[in-house]
Amino acid sequence: MFLTRSEYDRGVNTFSPEGRLFQVEYAIEAIKLGSTAIGIQTSEGVCLAVEKRITSPLMEPSSIEKIVEIDAHIGCAMSGLIADAKTLIDKARVETQNHWFTYNETMTVESVTQAVSNLALQFGEEDADPGAMLATVQPGQNFHMFTKEELEEVIKDI
Repeated sequence: MFLTRSEYDRGVNTFSPEGRLFQVEYAIEAIKLGSTAIGIQTSEGVCLAVEKRITSPLMEPSSIEKIVEIDAHIGCAMSGLIADAKTLIDKARVETQNHWFTYNETMTVESVTQAVSNLALQFGEEDADPGAMLATVQPGQNFHMFTKEELEEVIKDI
């Protein structure tokens, strides 16, 4: 018995006969519907910018926060499912503070990415995929910006 498309899109790890993961495709489409987030990296620093969409006159513009500080040297711009991104950011903040209190040094952005990757994978099982860019400024090193795709590569490499 062959499965229809609706039966292939029930789980994040269920491939269709064409080799597609529909849940991943749906999550990517959700990010595309979100506001625009851009990042610029230069030799002098990094800059993150996010579009604020006010969809209702009842929304308070100052309440929309899509660029946040994870640690003194790591910032994040969000797009897509903001509630899920905020959960990941809270996890990243806890991890960076625990690292500071334990080792008395700042945590690298690669280590932060690894620390929250398990939580992000759990989100993947629940059809959520927040889009995010991380920018890092570490003393004595170059500035660097990580897009979502680069963060996924960091996770694969670690």
